Amino acid sequence: MTDHTLSIPSAALRSHHPPALTTNMTGRLFKFCTIKITGRVLDVIVLVLVIGGLSLSYSGLIRPRGAGFYCDDETIKFPYRGDTVSVVQLFLGSLLAPILFILPIELVKKWRKSREEAVRSYLLSAWRTSWSVWRAVLLGNLAVLVLTEISKSLISEARPHFWDTCQPNVTKEICDSGYIVEFNCTSDYSNRKILDAQKSFPSGHTSVSFFAAAFMMWYLDRAVQWRHSYFFKPCLQLVWACFAILCALTRITDRRHHWWDVLAGGTLGLSVAFMLVQAVSKNVRWGHDDSDSGGNDSTNQFKDSVSSNRVDFQLKSSNNPASNNKRPSVRRLLSTSSAATTIAEDSEINI
Repeated sequence: MTDHTLSIPSAALRSHHPPALTTNMTGRLFKFCTIKITGRVLDVIVLVLVIGGLSLSYSGLIRPRGAGFYCDDETIKFPYRGDTVSVVQLFLGSLLAPILFILPIELVKKWRKSREEAVRSYLLSAWRTSWSVWRAVLLGNLAVLVLTEISKSLISEARPHFWDTCQPNVTKEICDSGYIVEFNCTSDYSNRKILDAQKSFPSGHTSVSFFAAAFMMWYLDRAVQWRHSYFFKPCLQLVWACFAILCALTRITDRRHHWWDVLAGGTLGLSVAFMLVQAVSKNVRWGHDDSDSGGNDSTNQFKDSVSSNRVDFQLKSSNNPASNNKRPSVRRLLSTSSAATTIAEDSEINI
């Protein structure tokens, strides 16, 4: 009778325990999903606002502040010749090209680090690391574009081809009055191109390309650790340096920017890259575990064998009751000294 009375509460406890645990886990899972979904929704809202603002500014719906010009300023009277590096080519180079560098490097690193694991594991790990780095590139590009576009709209400096693109309706009397703010353009160009001709400072091509080049050169310096080649990594970095220099110089030769616009754009891009590198380097640990060990494989195998032998010796000595007595210390000293003598005399081990 006593046994039955004692077994009833325990059975009741066992029957009520799993629902409580299930309810607690369900609540935590629901809270986690709610926080994650809220974060993703906020990310989408921020991206829509940023991209929408940039689109309105590029389309001309957000007009520049409206600076003027001098009629005798010869630096704004060059003909309009277009872009050597178009906007599409710029974004392909600053957004698509980085992932073409990042993903193969991370695939090789993860494959060499986990050669004995399944293919899916290192592919997924390489993609996650590549996505985190490329996400930083995307964030930096958006920051550079926002800062550049705000500066263009506030300063509203005339481009070198402003006179040819706008063809302002000014007379000699108006030009003699000095700095002209109120004018009308009489050219056949679209309203977007006319407004764009008043947004020279700073150079957007230069700021975006310099940011991408600086960030990717930093990434290659930390990610590529191939000790068998002296020129492989510098050549990869040189590709990005040439991309940035090409974008900067063509903005001057195409008469799309003044030299000080290019200088300001390069400074802006490098500054954003420096700040983003400081933020990313604190969150991403770039260890040298993935580097090419080369001739260090034998050293690592030797260390692993020594550590495994040490563990086996400790297990054997702990399981042997005779090893716990206090008398056979001379035998241990002799064995230790003989082992040390053997290692010292062996030229292949004593490195």
